[in-house]
Amino acid sequence: MTRRREDLEGLPIFGGDGSRQRRTPESGRRPPAGSAKPGNDGAPSSRPAGSPPAGLSGAVGAVAAGRRPTPPARPADVYPGDRRPTAGPWSGATIRPESSPSAQPPEAQSPNGGSGDHGGPLPGSPGRPDTVPGREFSAAAGGGGAEAWVAGGRQVRTLEASNPGGVRDSEFWRQVNSLRGEVSSRLTNALAARELDEEEREALGQELIQQVVRDHNDAMLSGGQRPWTAEYQVEITRALFDALFRLGRLQPLIDTPDVENIEITGTQPVLMLMGDGRRVYTEPIADSDGELIDFLQFLAARDPANERSFTRANPFLNLDLPGRVRLAAVGWVVPSPRVTIRLQRLQSVDLGVLRATGTVDAVLEGFLTAAVRARKSIVVSGQGQGSGKTTLLRALCASLSPWESVATIETDYELYLHLEPEKHRRVVALRTREGSGEMNTAGRRVGEIDTNINVYESLRHNISRVIVGEVRGPEIVSMFQAMQMGNGSLSTVHADGARDVVERLVGMAVQDSTLSETYAYRQVAQSIDLIVFLRVDIDPTTGLRTRYVSEVIEVTRGEAGNPVAVTDVFRPGPDGRAVPAHTPSFLGDLEADGFDPNLLNFHEGLWGVTS
Repeated sequence: MTRRREDLEGLPIFGGDGSRQRRTPESGRRPPAGSAKPGNDGAPSSRPAGSPPAGLSGAVGAVAAGRRPTPPARPADVYPGDRRPTAGPWSGATIRPESSPSAQPPEAQSPNGGSGDHGGPLPGSPGRPDTVPGREFSAAAGGGGAEAWVAGGRQVRTLEASNPGGVRDSEFWRQVNSLRGEVSSRLTNALAARELDEEEREALGQELIQQVVRDHNDAMLSGGQRPWTAEYQVEITRALFDALFRLGRLQPLIDTPDVENIEITGTQPVLMLMGDGRRVYTEPIADSDGELIDFLQFLAARDPANERSFTRANPFLNLDLPGRVRLAAVGWVVPSPRVTIRLQRLQSVDLGVLRATGTVDAVLEGFLTAAVRARKSIVVSGQGQGSGKTTLLRALCASLSPWESVATIETDYELYLHLEPEKHRRVVALRTREGSGEMNTAGRRVGEIDTNINVYESLRHNISRVIVGEVRGPEIVSMFQAMQMGNGSLSTVHADGARDVVERLVGMAVQDSTLSETYAYRQVAQSIDLIVFLRVDIDPTTGLRTRYVSEVIEVTRGEAGNPVAVTDVFRPGPDGRAVPAHTPSFLGDLEADGFDPNLLNFHEGLWGVTS
């Protein structure tokens, strides 16, 4: 069912305390962007008939001539900054500002003083001519909202420019889907004889999008239809770029400042969970369940290096998307397709940053830094999603030497060490790959790559440390393999407490019928040195989530009948935050790597101490 903006008026925004505010038609509005139009002096264009529009032929012409195009302005310049969401519109009862009726472009006016644009330059796009190519405007032919243009010696009265149906409604997305195919076809043809890098492809795509939008506007004029306004052209240009090179209708949501999680269920309003605890509804991103499924299948298939299947036979989908975005989806086995998106907002993090945010104190910062450098194997645990496990694991990795050769083994990229060359100069980032077709005699699909294969193959690349991202089941064997190297591996796992991690790991291990419980306990005792547990407190008034380390335990071999022994190195203090409890057996190793043992004498910790 298609929902209009009016259908969302009155949907509440929930605070962390359950309070709600009603959305009004005027809330969160912003003035129309791109209202200023390049001047038009009335001079005719000198572009020959059939030639590319001025300012648009650079990349296309370069490719046709066998040269690499010089990238014009980045996509952010095509979409002026004031079109992007800012913190303001999400601070109250608002929905996506792009859909606001007040954002509709003004009516076209005369070329000498108005803001209408009948197929002329897109605002904010460099290199575009001030006149409409191939057409001559005549101010004498009409005034106000009407204009005349001369083509082939014939004066034609034009209609006012249109903004059909309002910006970003169902008709808007129908047009985007229609034009996307044309742009994609032109891009494929232009790239047939050339291989361009990502930036050059986007530059070329940007110009082709502008050409297609202009051609469509010209066709409407020639057919006597009202052309699109300049502002509508900007909106559809941006949406086309996002559809081809970004995340389509998801992109404006992901660009929203402070959003941490996005929940989508069929055609229902989308729920955005903000970093400050607010829960904000916005418009659906699909007009039908089928459209949402098609969009997810497009995302799953567009990475040729790691194409995923999303079908009735394989109804679960997990993707890592551009911008350090994780997507999980399920279809067919639920009433409507469900999508959950998690965003990684702290993109450059170390233990110093986590100390500033209150996740660790100075004692834990020094202790964990030394433990990583002393090559102790560490498992980071927390309750469910959003507890900060991956963030803490990335911060631990920041304690490594930049020159250490590291392999990361993940189902989907979450650590992104390979994107931080200033911190990690020698990274082999491996991820699993789904196979296709029927199972072979080894129980695998053709082309399938699992974590065990990746761990084995990583050792051929002069690797000194293997890091297995998240352990949820079969990855437990890979984690044991990595930790048996004795070079200090790192992993994460879900659990309800530090001690629960031991039983959780053993339980996952024995699910594989080739491993006995005795063997699993022995591997835990031999492989793991430390377990770090994160706790999350949620403020009942604001909904704000506070993450902090509450426990650190040392794992050693136990006595007969108790194969694993644990010692509280840090235990929860009065407020739940970890404070020193016992000295670890490997304190000398930590001292050798710069740890000051006197820090363990602060039995109440150093929480809140910033210097």
